[in-house]
Formats: sequence, C-alpha cells, structure tokens
Amino acid sequence: MKAIIFLLVLFMLTVAAGAVPTFTTDENKDGRPDQWVEMSNGRIIKMSLDRNYDGSIDYTVEFDENNRKVYEEFDYNYDKNMDDFYYYSDGRLIRQEIDSNFDSRIDIWIYLNEGMYIKSYEMDTDFDGTVDTRKNYGS
Repeated sequence: MKAIIFLLVLFMLTVAAGAVPTFTTDENKDGRPDQWVEMSNGRIIKMSLDRNYDGSIDYTVEFDENNRKVYEEFDYNYDKNMDDFYYYSDGRLIRQEIDSNFDSRIDIWIYLNEGMYIKSYEMDTDFDGTVDTRKNYGS
C-alpha cells in the first residue's frame, strides 16, 4: 500500500512538472524492477515487463491517446530477443510478425481484417531472408 501511495504522489508531482515519468515496480520483491510504466498526460503510453524475472524485458505494449494498443512485442522463449510483434490500428490487430526459428529475423507475416480474420500471410520457409510462400484469403 505504501508503494502505491508513493507512486501516486510521484506521478502527481511529475505530471505537474510536465515530464514523461517512468515508474517501476518489483512484483517478486527481489530488489530489481520487473515492470516499467511510462505515462504522459495522466495516461499509460508504454508498459514493459520482465515476465520471468531474469532482469530482461520480454514484453512491451504501447498505447495511443485513446488507450488502445498500437504495438506489442514478446520474447516468448526468454532468450533476450523479441520474437513476436503485433501492430494495431484503431485498437484492432492488423499485422503480426514472427521470428519462428529465433534467429532475430522475421520469417512469418500475418495480415488481418477486423482484428481477427486472416487476410493473408507470407513466410520465409528456408530462412534465407526472402519470402517464398504466400497465401491470400481475400479481403
């Protein structure tokens, strides 16, 4: 409870000063931050997490002025490199990019309609940097 009150007071002072504050929390109480929250004009604009408490960020989400997601990224295998990337427009998912073999290069692109229907996808199945498979399901 003390931490929440401290963060609230710090937030109010920072907003009054016109800065973009970053707050951290230590959810597992190991003495290291594992959540980072950036705020602007009283709203969260970016949040990052260390989901496995190893000291590295493995999830980030960014929000627009209406508190809708704009971008997300995950490090699903916890190798300190982001693997999956999600792009949003008006709060709806429009594209997902995946590094399926964890070589730090995107090899799958998925395009969506209405945030949930797969419109098309592209793949680099031999991981040479060139798309070699495409499938279009229509608009």
